Amino acid sequence: MGRKKAVRISPLIICLILINTGLYSQAVTSEKTTFHINNLVTQKESLPDIQIIEPSQLKQGETFVAERQSVTIAMKLLNPDKGVKIYLNNIEVLPTAAGDVFLHTIDLNTGSNLINISIQKDDKQVKEYAYTMVYIAPVKNISPYALNPGKYYALIIGNSTYVSPEMPALKRPVTDAKALKEILLTKYTFEPENIYTLYDMRRDNLIMTLDEIQKKLTSEDNLLIFYAGHGKLDEESGNGYWLLSDAAMSSKVNWFSNSTLTDYIRAIKAKHIFLIADACYGGSIFIARGVFDGAPPSVEDIYKNRSRTAMTSGGTTEVNDESKFTEILLDLLKNNNDQYLTSSQLFRAIERPVMNSSSTAPRFGVIQNVNDMQGDFVFILRETKSK
Repeated sequence: MGRKKAVRISPLIICLILINTGLYSQAVTSEKTTFHINNLVTQKESLPDIQIIEPSQLKQGETFVAERQSVTIAMKLLNPDKGVKIYLNNIEVLPTAAGDVFLHTIDLNTGSNLINISIQKDDKQVKEYAYTMVYIAPVKNISPYALNPGKYYALIIGNSTYVSPEMPALKRPVTDAKALKEILLTKYTFEPENIYTLYDMRRDNLIMTLDEIQKKLTSEDNLLIFYAGHGKLDEESGNGYWLLSDAAMSSKVNWFSNSTLTDYIRAIKAKHIFLIADACYGGSIFIARGVFDGAPPSVEDIYKNRSRTAMTSGGTTEVNDESKFTEILLDLLKNNNDQYLTSSQLFRAIERPVMNSSSTAPRFGVIQNVNDMQGDFVFILRETKSK
């Protein structure tokens, strides 16, 4: 028998057959993902997901500071389907009458809280999110001083990346700055609304923030300033500079000078200002004083007098990018159990460990020409130590 001759069917006829049999469908706008394979269209349903409605500032990778201990989390279910369930910290969250909105109220512990949200379909997990919430219980300042200790403010500056290709990126400043903020909020008498943060910001951002702080603080308040980033010393003038994100080595236009900083410190009315700088040439900002001369006075007596002090990772030399200064500082503040910790006590604790792990020695002293009166900045724990 002879072989049958193959019949060639044109693509047009195939397309007409598919249309008549319903296998070809037009792409429509829906909550499904459309895939085009040659002229065939297939659709794959999108997985269920959620959108956080409240608190709107709650985001992965960022710490959310809650104003109240009880927080209601509102979520909108996207791509709803049968068999979908939402769990918050392993507790199933039931939908509201709206059907696609889920509400759950949680009571936070004081300090850091981990919030885990799991989306399951047919008892299988399809999405998972993790958030961090911090709650700081409102406290009455427990200082025994006859004087009013005032409020505690902080200006925290971290610069890791720079616009100019002349400026090498730094690994730790922003990470360290964020860690310091959390320690101050959870362990010491700093409130969220009184902490200013500048991460990878420009010189003009710093100027505007200092202007606001100058107007806001009273003569009873306390101010902690922390800077981590590049620093530079002008050999001719002997003046030191902070180099923020818009700085370039080839021009001083956007450098922030120590003299400008001391002008602000002189103008700010706060009783106590304590500057901590982890930067090259940071020690150029102060004149040395003998903090170990004689017996230390009582905390109350120290607090009575106005102070303008600084602690830096080094003197007028370069500091290695892998400096242990801030790492040791954060560890000491985090693990401190003394109800009252003065800046000079903090320096005593940090000096030897830094010198043992670095080629530079930290410095502590009075900031130049800003009317220091031999007082001292005091960190106060939020809660009394258990006896």
